[in-house]
Amino acid sequence: MNIHFKFAYNTTLQLIGKGTTTASTAAIAYLIARNFSVSDYGSYIAILSYISLFYIFTDFGLNAIFVRDTGSDQNKQNKYFKNLLGLRIVVGILVAFVATAILAFTGHSPMVKLGIIVGLVLILVQSGANTALALFQSRIRYDWATIVDILGAVANLIFVYIAVLTFNNILFVILALVVGYTIRLLVALYLVRSQLMGLSLAFEVNLWKRLLLAALPIGLVAIFSQFNAQIDKQIVLLANYKPTLGLDGETAAGFYGISYKIFELAIVFPSYIMNVGFPIMVRKKEEGLANLFRFSKKLAMIMISLGSLGLIIGWFITPFIFELPGLDKFSQSILTTRILLLGFPLFFITPLTLWLSIVLNKTKEMMFIYGFAAAFNFVANIALVSSFGYNAAAAITVITEALILGMSIWVLILKKTNPIQVLKEFN
Repeated sequence: MNIHFKFAYNTTLQLIGKGTTTASTAAIAYLIARNFSVSDYGSYIAILSYISLFYIFTDFGLNAIFVRDTGSDQNKQNKYFKNLLGLRIVVGILVAFVATAILAFTGHSPMVKLGIIVGLVLILVQSGANTALALFQSRIRYDWATIVDILGAVANLIFVYIAVLTFNNILFVILALVVGYTIRLLVALYLVRSQLMGLSLAFEVNLWKRLLLAALPIGLVAIFSQFNAQIDKQIVLLANYKPTLGLDGETAAGFYGISYKIFELAIVFPSYIMNVGFPIMVRKKEEGLANLFRFSKKLAMIMISLGSLGLIIGWFITPFIFELPGLDKFSQSILTTRILLLGFPLFFITPLTLWLSIVLNKTKEMMFIYGFAAAFNFVANIALVSSFGYNAAAAITVITEALILGMSIWVLILKKTNPIQVLKEFN
């Protein structure tokens, strides 16, 4: 199959499957925002962001190592899959216990704490489904991933719809998500079982150590990246605001959460594209650095163009989004959403620089870049949110991504043995 056709075909499948997931997520966000108060929506965002902070420890960038190390060797894929699934089950259980223990020392309300405890099951079910994705990605079979995404998205929407209309309680919404994602996991494992002629776990500790050590830089990058994406929501919720702002934590989290959700729904598309692009970049590197950089340059132009187009369209349609029935109570979020949209082109290009760094074995440098960005993000939010409100968190999000892109470009192009040669390869 022609490489360009394969890329276009699998990207299209990604867009169908992930587009369905995005549509389902948007519908769920709208259902909750329309039927609950701003503060209740803030609690919902706080629950999911807390879970997401810990989920990334089970992800840890292991899928990238799986794809890189197994290549097209199906026997190796089978062995790695069994061990990766076993590893993630063990780590997932440990992470859930740690997350519960830390929760006791936070300032969350009893309802939010209970929602988090219920939702921690998501760590296990999502890590299992993510392991199946590693196999699909290594075999460049996004038709399987598309089936999983579509059925999971439909299940989530149906169960959340029932929970919202029947119980009208955030806790039941979280429980509905657990049920929906469990169905997604079962579908994924069924497809894996049909391909591997069986399904079993392996607990080869030595292989686990090799995987974890190999993934350590990528894993830390993923943890720092997720920290950047989620810690601001926790700070917005728990901040002690100046009296002149007239804000409480739940309300601020609601206004900021709806803006970030709109933004988040759009910036998932670069990751969909890079899920297909990464295995191809690995193969291009085997053909030579010149081929890798030529492919990366074309992909970068596409990503920048999409990001810029998204910024323009998003800027003009934002006010209309908050005119939808039930969303008028979030009208204060228009400015917040537009601030986040300014970072659109940045968020479309940084996934490419990250995966290119992984292909070029520059994960240690990226680890320090994302670590510095996480520290900056945390300190800036702590210092500014309580005084300037949730719009400060939105601005910090954009500035942090700009820092990541600038430092990544320095690592990829300027910090080279022969930068002139690299620039020639890009041309």
